[in-house]
Amino acid sequence: MIKIAVVGAGRMANAHTSTLRDHFSADCELYSVYDPVEKVAKEFAERYKMKKICSSLAEVANDKAVDAVLVCNYSDQHYDTLTELLNAGKKYIFCEKALVRELKDGEELLKKAEKAGAVITVGHHRRYIAGYKKLKQLVESGELGRIRMAKVALSHPAYTRQWGEFFSDFGRSGGVTLDMMTHMFDQLNWYFGDAESVSAESLMFDASQPLPVDFVAGTLRYKNGVICSIECSWQRYGVGYDKVELYGDKACAIFENGEKVDVYRPGEHTEIFTKTEGGAHKGQMANFIATIKDGTKPGCSLLDGFKSAEVSLKMIEAAEKHKVVKL
Repeated sequence: MIKIAVVGAGRMANAHTSTLRDHFSADCELYSVYDPVEKVAKEFAERYKMKKICSSLAEVANDKAVDAVLVCNYSDQHYDTLTELLNAGKKYIFCEKALVRELKDGEELLKKAEKAGAVITVGHHRRYIAGYKKLKQLVESGELGRIRMAKVALSHPAYTRQWGEFFSDFGRSGGVTLDMMTHMFDQLNWYFGDAESVSAESLMFDASQPLPVDFVAGTLRYKNGVICSIECSWQRYGVGYDKVELYGDKACAIFENGEKVDVYRPGEHTEIFTKTEGGAHKGQMANFIATIKDGTKPGCSLLDGFKSAEVSLKMIEAAEKHKVVKL
């Protein structure tokens, strides 16, 4: 039985822990939790019937009974958290996205994890959504022809954060470019390989706004020649959308985060219906458990997580400097 500890008891910790409880109770024991807010940790432990509430990260790291750790605290805390866990000998870690707030921290984590022989999975759950998997199959099969361009658009129209919170603090969260677009950059990297350059303009939570709103619009070029336009927003009203379009020499494929992929050819439209059985988080946790039990390769590895964060951080640099930035 795999004993699992949780660091950070917020929204994503609840998503992952409830998934483990509901679907993987035969494989794992929800053993302990640490959150700096004692009341939050206590309620979390009661909700999931955990045996232990830890008073510090060090207590989690040094507990020999713990086999694996879910790291679900804030992204600017990931480097220190992962470093402490790795130094204490923890070998199986799931870390939420974005992997890091600073590029140098990601580079250091790659070295530390390799030296420690640890397996770190990064929480880019969209790899487990059937429609995104179908897009990857269409790209790899050549059915669309050579891919020339992609369009990505993501809008959250009911943003309610206030000034002073983590998710409206650009210095800590990296705004929509790091916190949200890192998901989409992971998808594009998964399809097209390594990025070559980025350019962008962004609000970056301009403090002159009465209430925090963020928006980024940019261009991403891949080493294989694919050009991607991207836009993403946290806005307080309007229309929401979540869309990826891939255009090849033979056809284009469009997925709007539903249950079908639309493929268009001259004079022809095909609908490919897809379904994510059990939800993306179930697939993600199934993979994490398999990395421990069977040595399965992480669906999204530490290197994958670093590369998506790298694109986000370089895009922030491009927006700050108003210039094209190479990766």
